[in-house]
Amino acid sequence: MRDLFFYDALCAAGPVMTGGNAAATPGALLAEMDRYGIDKALVRHANLPNVSAELSNRLLAEWLGGDRSGRLRGVWCLLPEQCDELPGPDQLFQRMAAANIGALTLAPFAHRWIPCRLTIGRIMDAAAERHIPVLLDDFTGRWREIYAFVQEFPDNILLVLDRSKHGPDRLLRPLLEAYANVYYVISGHWVPEGIRDLAERYGAERLLYGSDHPRFNQGNMMLPLKHSGLPLESIRKIAGETLESLLQGGRL
Repeated sequence: MRDLFFYDALCAAGPVMTGGNAAATPGALLAEMDRYGIDKALVRHANLPNVSAELSNRLLAEWLGGDRSGRLRGVWCLLPEQCDELPGPDQLFQRMAAANIGALTLAPFAHRWIPCRLTIGRIMDAAAERHIPVLLDDFTGRWREIYAFVQEFPDNILLVLDRSKHGPDRLLRPLLEAYANVYYVISGHWVPEGIRDLAERYGAERLLYGSDHPRFNQGNMMLPLKHSGLPLESIRKIAGETLESLLQGGRL
């Protein structure tokens, strides 16, 4: 797979308060990436959602400050604006640009708030205008909440995933069919021929390679993707080309 460009859409790193095997430094993560042939990674802090969004964002910015490779970009966590914990959209995006942050996420179920237009409509609309991807990793397994969120924010670029033991096809496919801005991170899609079927039905550009490291090793989805039976052009899109294009399209 060394001849393919891989951009990991789902990766956590940074010192973990409770221990664990997340990469404590950018150098440690880059070494792990080199081991598997990963070119770039989109990284959120491993302490999220166990600490506040404000703290995890600051810790991630400090962690990314040690990277000189240009191969790592960060993911910051959103909160409702009503408690003034994070700045408004313009200032937030300025800080993101300065800290090499390329995408957003949210952890409403850990941080005790309801993800909807009433709570974060202004910041989500601003992210949609700037084409900044929003990763719904905290929503995994909560498909009713995913459906409701996508319906409220159809103009946002939304990255969904699933960590269940069984394939999410019946839950996922209606979203891919109805919402052009929904992308699926295939980090745990262990369904025989499932990647190929999704790509042929909805387009390879709707699927993104993601390892869910350190939960899984970064090579975990390389073999299924390589042997998916898809043409090389489609595999390249899933492996990294689409994610890089999405991140390059973001205006911070």
